[in-house]
Amino acid sequence: MTKEKISINPEKFALQFIASVNFDFDETELENMAKKELAAYLSAYFLAEKFNTIESKNFDKSQSLDLSDLGFDALLKHVADLNKY
Repeated sequence: MTKEKISINPEKFALQFIASVNFDFDETELENMAKKELAAYLSAYFLAEKFNTIESKNFDKSQSLDLSDLGFDALLKHVADLNKY
């Protein structure tokens, strides 16, 4: 596991994502196409920001957690907290 913090540039990620999605051009449906592309861009952008926030919170913890010291309920809560996606 890497010891270096990972950070995603939300704008670059979102632009790359919408570039990879095939939006068939139909000039009669331009507004709907623009809405779909905007929704895709914003979804990718905010997903990258959410990742960066979670990565920052987990990476910056000063004290590592020894999972073997946790009871069953505490371990379940810890796993639930990590699974925010």
